[in-house]
Amino acid sequence: MPPEPSPAFACTGCGDCCRWPGHVLLTESDIARLAAALGLDEPTFIDRHARLASNRSQLSLVERADGACEFLDADRCRVYDARPRQCREFPHGWRVEGCPALGTSNTRH
Repeated sequence: MPPEPSPAFACTGCGDCCRWPGHVLLTESDIARLAAALGLDEPTFIDRHARLASNRSQLSLVERADGACEFLDADRCRVYDARPRQCREFPHGWRVEGCPALGTSNTRH
């Protein structure tokens, strides 16, 4: 388990956590929330924005060719209010190397 971040953690809005390649695993409630936010039914959301994760038991958000989240526009998440649980847990559940708000070098889980 990663060490807990400082209670003083403050997101700088740099978008680094959204550019780090890897899976953003989706729960059923994530899918429902994201589909509703995008005005899609769940099967359409899955077809357009999800893929089978390498664990072959969960869906993951689609990434752009550079590994960034497809919902990242400049440094802002265009589905921020509906973002997946994994994103909501940053940096408590996972971290990315070089996140300036953490002040240390960490890795994603």
